[in-house]
Amino acid sequence: MKTLKKAGVAISTGCIVVGGFTVFPAHAAPSAASAKVDSYMVAVPHGTKLSNNEISYEGGQVRVLMNATAKSCKAGWYCVWEHSNWRGAMAKWSTTAAHCKKYKFKKHWRNKVSSFWARGGCERRNYFLKDAKAHQPDPFEYFEGKKAYVRYNDRYDYASRGL
Repeated sequence: MKTLKKAGVAISTGCIVVGGFTVFPAHAAPSAASAKVDSYMVAVPHGTKLSNNEISYEGGQVRVLMNATAKSCKAGWYCVWEHSNWRGAMAKWSTTAAHCKKYKFKKHWRNKVSSFWARGGCERRNYFLKDAKAHQPDPFEYFEGKKAYVRYNDRYDYASRGL
């Protein structure tokens, strides 16, 4: 009877006792994806963890997905990826034609943009990815359409309206 009571307590806590050893389910240990999100949140604070893959900033207007593909960029968002061909971590922000804002990449994203997809609402040919350079013009490229490779790979610092 004591053995059955112990087994009942062990099962109700979500673990199983086998041969005197306690076996915890796989979800008891933090996942690699969750650890990656937690690590990113330490490096870039003030975010809200939405899942083991997504973090929200600025009241939901900016999002970061630790593992993303082109399908992760939904209509209404501007998306940049850390690797070419829309792979790896992705940062995205929403903006409209009426409020086509400047978006300065957080320290983690500066000089890491390798591909993008512009699905936001800014006026065409009026939104750019730029590389901030002191005392000289900022190299830029139009932030429109979808590009697997950017012109100035791993150099962009911000996105903004106008030249």
